[in-house]
Amino acid sequence: MQYIIYDLEFTVSRNARYSSEIIDIGAVKVVQGDDGLYVADTFHSFVRPSNRPVLSTDTVQFTGITQRDIDAAPLFPEAVKEFIAWLGTDSPYYLCAWGPDDRQKLVSHCRTHHVDLGWIHNTNDIQKQISRLLGSNGKYRQLSLSQALELCNIDFDGQQHRALDDAVNTAQVFMYHFDRITLVHNAADDEESRGSKLVYSSPEEEQEQYSPFGNLANLFKDR
Repeated sequence: MQYIIYDLEFTVSRNARYSSEIIDIGAVKVVQGDDGLYVADTFHSFVRPSNRPVLSTDTVQFTGITQRDIDAAPLFPEAVKEFIAWLGTDSPYYLCAWGPDDRQKLVSHCRTHHVDLGWIHNTNDIQKQISRLLGSNGKYRQLSLSQALELCNIDFDGQQHRALDDAVNTAQVFMYHFDRITLVHNAADDEESRGSKLVYSSPEEEQEQYSPFGNLANLFKDR
């Protein structure tokens, strides 16, 4: 079994007429070895947005991704084709992300670009499970990735809001708590609870009581 820990970065859009687009795909392939889990391989690709190819200032500030990065990148259909080839669909795998947004955006992009959804299966939101595991005093509070790393005494490695770096750090938390995580089987069309990847939270915020606008109003906050 392979555990694909992936992360996506999107354009930041303040205009309701334009939905955000995927501009960065990063993933880590975790496998079981004789001495436990280890990172076997990584994947990374920038993605050139098709609707609004010029990045906004907010997007550049939030992600650190430049227009030069994007101009040289493939469009989504080609980038996701490379991603699918890398993960390999002949061997069983789970697709794990920090929060529900990545799965939702991946499915919607594949539908928009007429990419078959068969490879999007066994998707798991590990943010939800790990937030429950690390909750204090019996209270649930959705944790950002930075908060989860801190509670595991793991330093963030790399640059936040870059897909591969976020995937690598998510994989560290995943492997740290692997024995306590329950992974589920599903398909792309299965209904899942809706929500947003946490970008900002305060110590007082509990389950579903965080700011839904944190990723726009607090561009430089940790997730």
